Amino acid sequence: MSLVVIRAVGLVTIQDDGRPGHMHEGLAPGGALVPDLLIAANRRVQNPGDAAAIEVMGAVTVRADSDVVVATDGMSARELRAGEELTVVSDHHRVSYLAIRGGVDAPMMLGSRSVQLSAGLGQMLRSGARLQAGGAPAVVSPLGRFADDAPIRVIAGPDFEAFTPDALLGLTSATWSVSSSSNRVGTRLEGPPLQRTGRPETTRPMVRGAIEVPGDGQPIVLGPEHPVTGGYPVIGVIAHADLARFFARAIGRTVRFSMG
Repeated sequence: MSLVVIRAVGLVTIQDDGRPGHMHEGLAPGGALVPDLLIAANRRVQNPGDAAAIEVMGAVTVRADSDVVVATDGMSARELRAGEELTVVSDHHRVSYLAIRGGVDAPMMLGSRSVQLSAGLGQMLRSGARLQAGGAPAVVSPLGRFADDAPIRVIAGPDFEAFTPDALLGLTSATWSVSSSSNRVGTRLEGPPLQRTGRPETTRPMVRGAIEVPGDGQPIVLGPEHPVTGGYPVIGVIAHADLARFFARAIGRTVRFSMG
């Protein structure tokens, strides 16, 4: 079974749950921007939650070369007949996932099929790309509920001394907008600048969800392809349980934070 990419707009890649365990080698874990939505799409076609699927940050149109069962995080499983086309658009959320029964059979690199452009692993999907179905075993799991409207919880620190006393209050009291300059490396937020003290920047290890604040005071939330070290001070880190809800926010949508 295979799909052919007819048209791809924006950033369209193959993603699974990434390749953890290589930070000491300078490689971030990568993987799906919103793992909860990847899992939802996979469960609809009875794949394991971490099976490779197509991550759509924009739009993609595919055509089936033979009959194949597909689903997205928001569309129930259906059989796509040979010659039939399907268009998937990320509109409500920042990304959408297109899963096929058996998973996408992409090359395995360092234990993952994920494309990680920041590390030169894999390529974007473009018109003419052909995707083969893999052999992931069939599993049946219930769909989880994905709610994305509540404030995003933040754990404060570690660089308290790099900010003025009211900066943390500014982070949690303001309404932020997801910038169009965001990508899988970092999500840029637009809002009232957070004030720094001018303390010299120091290099420290970074994690997904860390909220860096450069000199302009506009926060950057590090994503799955984040650098392993960074120099901007970190005002807080998003609670692990809220990472998916944060990264699901579409470009232009608003975000509010609360202390977790």
